[in-house]
Amino acid sequence: MVTPTVDSKLSIAPDARLIRDALAQHYVMHGLPPDGGASNPWFDVHIGTFKIRLPNPPARRRAVLMHDINHVVTGYNTTFSEGEMSIAAFEVGAGCGRLAIVWFINLSLLALAVFVHPRVAFAGFVRGRRTASIYSSDRDATTLGAMSVEGVRALLRVDTTEAQPRFSDRVLFAVWAIIAIIVFLAPLAIVLAAVWALVHALLR
Repeated sequence: MVTPTVDSKLSIAPDARLIRDALAQHYVMHGLPPDGGASNPWFDVHIGTFKIRLPNPPARRRAVLMHDINHVVTGYNTTFSEGEMSIAAFEVGAGCGRLAIVWFINLSLLALAVFVHPRVAFAGFVRGRRTASIYSSDRDATTLGAMSVEGVRALLRVDTTEAQPRFSDRVLFAVWAIIAIIVFLAPLAIVLAAVWALVHALLR
């Protein structure tokens, strides 16, 4: 079993841009709509060369801006197998407030990351543990947009370098990894149970 460690390569320079300007550049750089896709009824998940289109419910649309601000202040990219796994682990570590769909998406990604990139996931989780949750912030989108990137980093206590892990981080990461795997497998188990019940009913 791979022992998770923290990679110290991440280092972010000070950033005086306003969040709204940084977001606009972020969306252009990654080929995203001007609002990050918050207004779209569907959103795409890219896994390598594959693209999966999923419904974009109102709860996720409200959370998109906060998620994208986390990308800006942390420096994590939007590559599925790297940046998105890092940001998912980061947000689980920091907490996702009362947004159930954000918890579900992040935990599902964390479950994949545990097997695909455990070190990346652990580093993001530890960093998130040192950070205040943007989803629990009392600042609305307009207020956050008018703040500088450095101002939001300071507000959320986002470190610009990877944090060193503690024993409690390792224990909690293991706990959350187990929870994430359960969350990831639960929908599949429900679908398989429904199919089995349908087949059983048809064969009676």
